[in-house]
Amino acid sequence: MNRATPKKLGKIAHARSVEIVGISSDCGRAGRLAALGFLPGRRVRISRIAPLGDPISIEMEGQEISLRRAEADLIEVKEIA
Repeated sequence: MNRATPKKLGKIAHARSVEIVGISSDCGRAGRLAALGFLPGRRVRISRIAPLGDPISIEMEGQEISLRRAEADLIEVKEIA
């Protein structure tokens, strides 16, 4: 993954750790994602992906949250060095 270009969380491979850089404000779900703790600067890890690819489970600060891939694609992330 290119470190300079943010990627969508839904496109990150299993077991990869990344840092959140932003949430798309184009939709009404940004507030819900922020309330769940998906905030810029937070580090997350893809812990599980369902057999058909949706939903995905994300580990963040000791908790595991499942999101639809479409919701995860609203979150922009960068690789952790």
